[in-house]
Amino acid sequence: MGDFFSKQDSTKKPAIIVKRIIELIEDGTLKPGDKLPNEFEIVKQTDISRSSVREALSALEIMNVIQRIPGEGTFVSCSAPSGKSAPRGILEKFLEDTENVNGSFEALEARMALEPSVAVMAARRAEPEQIKKLEGLIADSQRALETNDVQHFLDLDAAFHLGIAEATNNEDIISITEGLLAKADVHMWRRYKEDLGLLGSTIEAHHKILSAIKERDTQKAGFFSEQHLARHIK
Repeated sequence: MGDFFSKQDSTKKPAIIVKRIIELIEDGTLKPGDKLPNEFEIVKQTDISRSSVREALSALEIMNVIQRIPGEGTFVSCSAPSGKSAPRGILEKFLEDTENVNGSFEALEARMALEPSVAVMAARRAEPEQIKKLEGLIADSQRALETNDVQHFLDLDAAFHLGIAEATNNEDIISITEGLLAKADVHMWRRYKEDLGLLGSTIEAHHKILSAIKERDTQKAGFFSEQHLARHIK
């Protein structure tokens, strides 16, 4: 396997790796099913830190450009660069916003792993006033969407997910969720979500999660939470 990457300024962080892999796919150097160099090899070829390389691969996996198979390696997704993956124009604009964000995609992966379980716990423990607060956040989100106040909409999006954590009545879970929401900053997804038309469906997803919590249906709460994160990122 030849060198796919050249030495780079490490301050460029994950974006340079993401862009290079997209270029290799688009020019046919990498094809669906092809295996990528491992993290160590990419670090060696680029002089970019392993944490930034891991961040780049997490971003590409979330966007369904690559697939990581434990024990086998990292492969170009069979749907790349079309299918579920983001169109190049949207991805490039997204990368402009994330150029200086470090750890955001790994934080997002952590959210995807944690939040369905948090929703399950909230369905068991949520108190009436906490449910009422979540209802208010959804109503406010709808108004923000109708007035095209995207900045406020994204603030309310984060508040809703934190509200679910608060409904577990577990201080450690609340603290962890606050940290992940800050690191996987919802505002960095603004143009990505707008361009893919995901804002309206966010409210619908929040309605489903809250309905399951109100019904004390732990199975649905976990399912709708997992479905929401998967559909609104990939």
